[in-house]
Amino acid sequence: MHSHPKPNLGLSHCLVGAPVRYDGGDRRDDWIVETLAPHVTLWPVCPEVEAGFGTPREPMHLEAGERGVIRLLGNDSGRDLTAALRTQVERRVPELAAAGLDGYILKARSPSCGLSVAVSGREGAAPGFYAAALVRKLPDLPVVEESGLADAAGREAFCIRLFARARLRRFFSSPWTAGGLSAFHAREKMLLLAQDRTRYDRLGRLVAGAGARPAGALARDYVAGFMAALALAGSIGNHVNVLQHLAGHFREGLEAARRTALHEAIEAYRNGALPRGRVLALLGDLADELELSWVREQSYLAPCPPELLAR
Repeated sequence: MHSHPKPNLGLSHCLVGAPVRYDGGDRRDDWIVETLAPHVTLWPVCPEVEAGFGTPREPMHLEAGERGVIRLLGNDSGRDLTAALRTQVERRVPELAAAGLDGYILKARSPSCGLSVAVSGREGAAPGFYAAALVRKLPDLPVVEESGLADAAGREAFCIRLFARARLRRFFSSPWTAGGLSAFHAREKMLLLAQDRTRYDRLGRLVAGAGARPAGALARDYVAGFMAALALAGSIGNHVNVLQHLAGHFREGLEAARRTALHEAIEAYRNGALPRGRVLALLGDLADELELSWVREQSYLAPCPPELLAR
């Protein structure tokens, strides 16, 4: 049984039903509130309300002015609200960074929270003021708009990154040694290999040379490399290779018919007929039954609570 740390999840306050939108409404997301929230500690923020703009309030937009400088303006009044929001953002984001966030869900298209917002007066989009400051301050943080969680695959991918970040925080926030980091890296081996072999090897070299580097620099580089690997979309082929590698550990203890059933499940995943979460559950049950500790300890088998995996 895997013990999952409880991630610290920042998010736009309207997404959990708070009536903080410009029109006094909310944008409650049922999956966030009902499925994800029980497994995380929520840090809800509405930067516009915290900046004192009130609710309801005049709708706002981003506009490119002289020399392309982007400002936040009221739609009707044209009032420049840039300084007020920027002051609040510059206070709030460092507070959240110090709190140890593990991920963030932002409201799409919001002039403060959106990652890609239309800008009046120029082509192309730009991040809202709050989103830009958040990503700049915490470049390794898993960040997504709620629109990126519309399907099971997007939700699973974000949750895997969110809980991985929480495991990293738990490990590095306690006294640790080079040997402890080596053991941590071994438990994450299959998860990293499923994403990107090159980055896994690079992290392995970091771990191997751990004794020769300052602890703080090593921790920063390891976290950055780990999260960069998980930011990549692992291919089905990568996952099949990892699943087959894990299945190889059952050659000795599993009778032929059950080995065949396991390989058929992996092929069903390859062909899109079975979610990967079902194969992982099967591998986990077999590892428990046969007491294969190395397999059981792999975070890949349970990268987050099972309710958050696509099944």
